[in-house]
Amino acid sequence: MNKKKLIFSIVTLCILIILGFLRWDNLESSADLHYKYDRWASQKWVEFYPPLAASPNSMEFPLMYMDEIHQSDINKYLEKQALTGELVNKWIERTKLTDGYIGLLLLNILVVIYSSIKLFILRDKK
Repeated sequence: MNKKKLIFSIVTLCILIILGFLRWDNLESSADLHYKYDRWASQKWVEFYPPLAASPNSMEFPLMYMDEIHQSDINKYLEKQALTGELVNKWIERTKLTDGYIGLLLLNILVVIYSSIKLFILRDKK
């Protein structure tokens, strides 16, 4: 029974890892804007790297009701979406999906470790 549980856990772990790698689809990019698509949430996101910025950090936000944005329109877009609350809702949805995935992944890793230890301890006792 422990071998079946271990094999099932390893297969599930492999599936979860593959799903994690397949989550994001990189789309077209420009010098300052990098577009990507979150397959889990069915949402397009953009990473904005401000030119002449003091730090290399980017700003990331979801694109709603449009396929691309121009650098000059970013502040107006973010203000409008922040006022409606949709921006926050998309971030919450993304965070829930990410947290759920990480929780499943960690739980699965713990089951693999526990099953392996239990299997090897039982084998050593025989």
